[in-house]
Amino acid sequence: MSLKLPRWSSLPAWSGVLLLEVLLIVFMAISQPEFISTGNLSNIVRSAAIPIVLGIGMTYTILTAGIDLSVGSVLAFSGILLSGMIDHMPRYAAVVVTIALVTLIVGGINGTLIGRFGLNSFVVTLGSLGIFRGISYLVTNGTTQNIDAGPLIRALGDGNVGPVPGPLLVVIVLAAISIFVLRSTFFGRDVYAVGGNEFAAQLAGIYTGRVKMNVYVISAACAGLAGVMQVGRLDSAAPTAGAGLELAVVAGVLLGGTRLSGGVGSITGTVIGVLFLQTVSNSLTIQGVSSYWQQIVTGVLLGAAVLFDRIRLELSSRAPSRKDKE
Repeated sequence: MSLKLPRWSSLPAWSGVLLLEVLLIVFMAISQPEFISTGNLSNIVRSAAIPIVLGIGMTYTILTAGIDLSVGSVLAFSGILLSGMIDHMPRYAAVVVTIALVTLIVGGINGTLIGRFGLNSFVVTLGSLGIFRGISYLVTNGTTQNIDAGPLIRALGDGNVGPVPGPLLVVIVLAAISIFVLRSTFFGRDVYAVGGNEFAAQLAGIYTGRVKMNVYVISAACAGLAGVMQVGRLDSAAPTAGAGLELAVVAGVLLGGTRLSGGVGSITGTVIGVLFLQTVSNSLTIQGVSSYWQQIVTGVLLGAAVLFDRIRLELSSRAPSRKDKE
């Protein structure tokens, strides 16, 4: 006899967090009317853009049953790198070179160690976290670098492109590209296959090591872009930038339905999950809750996300398999 699951079980994994997001917005709109002001909603979107960009890169790695803990440090490293080049070349060139170098250096190191040599992603990226955070402190002597970012970089981090907030435009373009890649390309198929069952993927002729290398290159590129956006948002580059952000990003990705064991997840879910966390943070700020409590809430939500991931895994093992993509 086949096991019949409730009808709601066929909904996307991110539908629950989307419902929570809507309920939270309604509650805040009633209890704190200033929450739905144009200025505050714009602030939520702008604040969420950078962790969403990091989350998109993180989704690729978690889909392959890995993780990238270095994204916060790489964000800071990217900003410091940009600050060193911005006065020596046109700003658009500095942006391109920064992202390219971060992708080549960080993505190359992480991808090679994990994909080529088969080292554990947690250990490798934890090491990268320390290395690139340390380099950022070493180069700056621990001081914040004030930068005249210019219109282009400010538009990416905190400005507008016409009537549309620049950070929102970045998220829309990056998310759309990633959704297409994961849904409609052979590489996207391979990413899900490697995370679902790496041994079976190898038998199917997939170069699993190459797939793993590529996802860490993508994650590094996203972290490099996020670092540029951070400079545009603050007009400065600090060695402390992004500290601890990797945990919030992982929480958002898992809340959005990406399975920690790999093979299941979506970019759509990641965007919703990270946006939910940012909405929670903004709501607590408006309610006058201490930032320390906000960190506790993020930690609790991360634990809840891991627990729900385990529950989903148990439920899916009792029912016919179904890919939960976009």
